[in-house]
Amino acid sequence: MNNETLLQFAVAVAHEAGAIMRDYAGKARESVQTKSNNTPVTEADTKINQLLIDRVQAQFPDHGVLGEEDSLHQDRAQLWVCDPIDGTAGFILGAPTAMFSLAYVVDGQPQVAVMYEPLLDKMFTAIKGQGAQLNGASLHVSATDNLYHASVGVTASVDQIFARKPFFDALIEAKAFISTVPGNVFKASLVSQGLMDAFVFPGRGAHDIAAEKLIIEEAGGKVTSLDGEEQRYDRAIRGAVVSNGGPIHDALVKLLQDYGVENYLGY
Repeated sequence: MNNETLLQFAVAVAHEAGAIMRDYAGKARESVQTKSNNTPVTEADTKINQLLIDRVQAQFPDHGVLGEEDSLHQDRAQLWVCDPIDGTAGFILGAPTAMFSLAYVVDGQPQVAVMYEPLLDKMFTAIKGQGAQLNGASLHVSATDNLYHASVGVTASVDQIFARKPFFDALIEAKAFISTVPGNVFKASLVSQGLMDAFVFPGRGAHDIAAEKLIIEEAGGKVTSLDGEEQRYDRAIRGAVVSNGGPIHDALVKLLQDYGVENYLGY
């Protein structure tokens, strides 16, 4: 199976997921539940996750699925890693910052990826070694080479910001422009377009970053763990620094090391 065919599959699933998201737009609040990590989940999240499992079982029975809400044969070498709706809090509010993301991962490394925002019909795609596109147009990250006045995205959770105050104090001292735009995939979409220079992700879920890893790097950027190391995307990760790949990346990793990566890591 070639990567072009796999990308066509991923795009088709993304469109189906987008249709579900549009169906729930404006009424997602009616089906909200709270997960054990105190984050929201809606009926749309679980429907999209199951949609992917059904599609993979039908077309690629020897592949597995690693999803935020449910998984299937997640120990397989060929794995579809999915966040059915990233930015669920924004989705509940009807904000166009909630996105679907999906990556085809082989032995822990993304080979094909899509990120989709259905309200504005923005489809971000990438195949390893072939660049990244937004609705067919080439993407490229910014050329910003210093934290001074760089746009750095962080969690939109006030609680998480207060819990990591010394790190944010260091960012402020470096004169970075801190952005609390919601949605990790949405922030990645901004970095891939050169509209944001970097963002820092504290979570451990591979589903949050797998698609971003490929799309950002195919757009000329860089994605590593909070330690600045490469990591696999078929298991728990150690957060992520997502950037335009320049000196900003190293500067953020250094700030995180000074603060303590273990202190920054979240759920």
